[in-house]
Amino acid sequence: MRRFLTAVLVATALLGASACGADEPGPASSPGTAAAPAPTGSTGAKAVCAEFDKVFNGKARTDLATAIGGVLTARSGKDAAKTQAAETKLREALTALDTQIAGVGAVAADPAVKSAFDQVAANVRQSGVDLAFLEGVSKLSELEAKLTPVLLSWIMPLARICP
Repeated sequence: MRRFLTAVLVATALLGASACGADEPGPASSPGTAAAPAPTGSTGAKAVCAEFDKVFNGKARTDLATAIGGVLTARSGKDAAKTQAAETKLREALTALDTQIAGVGAVAADPAVKSAFDQVAANVRQSGVDLAFLEGVSKLSELEAKLTPVLLSWIMPLARICP
C-alpha cells in the first residue's frame, strides 16, 4: 500500500506540473481507446497488485494528469466550449483508467480480490460522472488538497490486498 500512497503523492505532483504547461492543452492521445493491460499469467493477489501498480503508475496516470491540467487551463480561460471539451477528455481518461483497473482485477483468482478491484474501478467511474473532485479548483495550489483524498478513496479497497 505504501507504493500506492507514494503513487498518489507523485500523481499529485505530476498533475500540478502538467497543469503548469501551455495555455492551450497539447494534443492528447485518445485515452478512451486504451486497452486493459495483458494479464501476465499469474492470478494471485501479489501479481494482480503488481499489474495494478503498472497501470496506476503508467500511461493512464499521465493521461489523467494531462486531462486535469487541461481542465484547469480551460477553466482559467473562461471559454465554456474549451472547458466542456477539456472535461470530456478528463472523463475519457477516467473511463480508460476504470477499464484498465477492471481488466487487471478480472484475472484475479480470489473473488475478494476481484471485488476489491471492481470497487476501485467503480470509485474511478463515479469520479468521472460529476467531476466533483475538481469543484472549486481553479489554481494548482488548490488541486492537491482536493485530489489527494479522491485518489486515496479510489485505492482504499486495495489496502489489505496490496500492501
